[in-house]
Amino acid sequence: MDETEDNRRTIAACKECGALYAALELGAGKLHPIGRQDGCQCGCTEFTSVDGSLAGLSRGEGDD
Repeated sequence: MDETEDNRRTIAACKECGALYAALELGAGKLHPIGRQDGCQCGCTEFTSVDGSLAGLSRGEGDD
């Protein structure tokens, strides 16, 4: 089996600035933002998964 088959797509938040990225969960809680080899735009390389916790987020005022 190809090791990439075990990777799951998720949404990850930067632990420093909170920026959100599409990411691969590489197992054991390790997250890698898709298309960002050097980590977050702020320089941080640690992320947390936000799957299931986005229900409380809303779009900006005036958005339809």
